[in-house]
Amino acid sequence: MNDNGLLMRMCNEAIAELASGDKGWKEADTNTLMLACFGMLYNHLTSQLVRPLWLFAGGISTGVIAYIVKSFMGG
Repeated sequence: MNDNGLLMRMCNEAIAELASGDKGWKEADTNTLMLACFGMLYNHLTSQLVRPLWLFAGGISTGVIAYIVKSFMGG
């Protein structure tokens, strides 16, 4: 999670607290567990949505560059 927002920092702290191994997920506080789950879900969904958008943006960019080059070449 590379977001610098307050919610993402809290999620990172919750994930770190669970990952430390001091408490298992059953003994962890409810707020800690919910924040950690939200942070992991948010990170997973964001990466699943962003990859196709980058592919789409790359295809559009390639088409625009090809059109510009073609127009300069007198096509």
